[in-house]
Amino acid sequence: MNRDKISAFTLKIASSNGSGLISILYDIYNEYEKEALDKFAAGQVDEAVVALKKCADVVNHLQRDLNFDYKVSSNLYALYDYVQRNVSKSIYKANSDGLLEAKRVMDELGIAFDQVAKKDSSAPIMRNTQYVRAGVTYGREALNESLMGNQTSRGFWA
Repeated sequence: MNRDKISAFTLKIASSNGSGLISILYDIYNEYEKEALDKFAAGQVDEAVVALKKCADVVNHLQRDLNFDYKVSSNLYALYDYVQRNVSKSIYKANSDGLLEAKRVMDELGIAFDQVAKKDSSAPIMRNTQYVRAGVTYGREALNESLMGNQTSRGFWA
């Protein structure tokens, strides 16, 4: 994943609520998944394995953060475990077969969490962050960002 995409995900994370954060993790997984599939198609197996390991890290994060006070968490844990095993299979076999099976499951879960995130109107998790508005406004080829809000500094008040 390139630096621009990482910055875009960082901005999304800073302004999202809990459901939105899970949805963003699925988007990050999809980026690494796409990167791995592209690298396999290009014959760059070592780079594909690196992307697969990042996919496994994202799924591991999703799995660790489950709240088992809810009944659905045990089902999600089993699905994440299935995805992890398929991603691992792609890593040790150095092909995309397991990843394609994991993709099927993660795509369905990603759609479900996107729908949940759209209905969630809770406040953002991170407080005291600056609102960033981005758009191509004054440059022909440059993306201009402006910070919005009443914050004059980003440090701590003593």
